[in-house]
Amino acid sequence: MATSSVYQMSRLDDLRVSGADKYDCMLLGGGSDARAYEVLRKAPEKGLYIAKVLLFDFEERKNASDPKVKDAYNRYATLHDDITLLPCSLKDPSGGLKAIIGHGFKFSHKSRLAVDISAFTRPYFFSLLKYLQDHCGLLTVDVFYTEPMSYVLPKGLLQSYRASLGSLFVMEVPGFPGLTTGRKNNILVFTLGFDGDLSVFISEEVTPNSVVIVNGFPAYSPKFKDISLMNNERLLNSSGAKEGISYCQANNPYDLFNFLLALRKKHPEAFFNIAPLGPKPMALGACMFALADNSVRVVYPMPEKYANVSTDDCWHSWRYVIPLGSGLFNS
Repeated sequence: MATSSVYQMSRLDDLRVSGADKYDCMLLGGGSDARAYEVLRKAPEKGLYIAKVLLFDFEERKNASDPKVKDAYNRYATLHDDITLLPCSLKDPSGGLKAIIGHGFKFSHKSRLAVDISAFTRPYFFSLLKYLQDHCGLLTVDVFYTEPMSYVLPKGLLQSYRASLGSLFVMEVPGFPGLTTGRKNNILVFTLGFDGDLSVFISEEVTPNSVVIVNGFPAYSPKFKDISLMNNERLLNSSGAKEGISYCQANNPYDLFNFLLALRKKHPEAFFNIAPLGPKPMALGACMFALADNSVRVVYPMPEKYANVSTDDCWHSWRYVIPLGSGLFNS
């Protein structure tokens, strides 16, 4: 068990089964990556009881033309006896929430929920956690995530990684528009990913007064830190990136959450834009901060389409115990 402040994270392989490991429902995204259903697959052997599964059935992924990719997507059917498919699109995070309501599912502060973000896009799980906090009244949720063993590099080159394909537009993530009233400076906070074109694109669209760059270190693998730096060279050399690079642990959302708390204290009057391009646990930390501070705007480069498969194999699976609402600041 590792902790940052009062927050808790555990490797799935190290979990000690207890009565609290019973979930009314698990929400997860459909995907063809090996890690998409890893937690669901391991749940029975690790003593996690999941009564029902709600699977966000993304139309773009389930209709893949490659038979192997399509078969990988449909693996969920063999992993649980009670799965409800929620038809939705990667381009419309709000549509996934409407599908929950449309199927008659109602959650309350007493609901015991698990959310696996491994195959969700960042806008999707940001919007989902916002919904669980604001409309369902949940005070805590267990978030699961499986690290990839490696990333798909189509041309065998560091610069060839692409999870996003086609033209881009910068979107405000639904539920996170931010509040500009009384804010003097415009700060853009990046967590660095592998696709360097995304960071430059967002910076040019947002036109901030200053840029704060956070890279994942320690990373899942030592080389990942270097790949993200190399692929984001244009951003790192831009005039707005005056404060250099900060580092937070790549698989620890609480590390970035605490970093952002300190940054807010340093710049209390600034308008924060956060672009969560880096590892999903870091994005989860950014989401926690934005859930606790509604003045924060979250932006993301929505692509024309996503690659169906962008990672290879599975590394560690983690469970994060995430407080919601006022608990994020008052715990």
